[in-house]
Amino acid sequence: MNKMKVRQLTITGLMAALVLVGTMLIQVPTPTKGYIHIGDSMVYLSGILLGPVAGSLAAGIGSLFADVFSGYYIYAPATLVIKGLDALVLGYIYNKIVTKDTSISKKIIVFVFSVLAGGAVMVAGYLAYETVLYGFATAVLGIIGNITQAIGGGVLAAPLIIAFDKIKLFQKLKENYR
Repeated sequence: MNKMKVRQLTITGLMAALVLVGTMLIQVPTPTKGYIHIGDSMVYLSGILLGPVAGSLAAGIGSLFADVFSGYYIYAPATLVIKGLDALVLGYIYNKIVTKDTSISKKIIVFVFSVLAGGAVMVAGYLAYETVLYGFATAVLGIIGNITQAIGGGVLAAPLIIAFDKIKLFQKLKENYR
């Protein structure tokens, strides 16, 4: 069994904290008693920087605590799973296709595709959960907010991805972290 090294655990915890802060920084309430936030940019960075498994843990745990600390307790268990799957899907796709020799333009295209895939998981997950909570008609109202959040998170994360690529942060993490 693979055990997480202290360095891996530390960086995963740091990313969970960044997801938490990004999620709590700005919160715009939605009709489904949830909220739109910019934390998805950190969810996406978690999946890409840490890889699908550790990134999923960081995204899910950070998002769960943001819901708890913000008083959205009813969403916390679902958020753990949904945001974790969001980062897992995005991180898996991105890290499977992108290598250190991949051009920046291809990295951006893969990032966009990864955000769309992860975002689709998030939108579908919250649609299913809110359908259970409030019924389908009310849950549908949350779709636009969730799509906005997914795309907004991608737009905010894209410049960071480009900057991190320029300083070779991805390579350094893969060599020293995983």
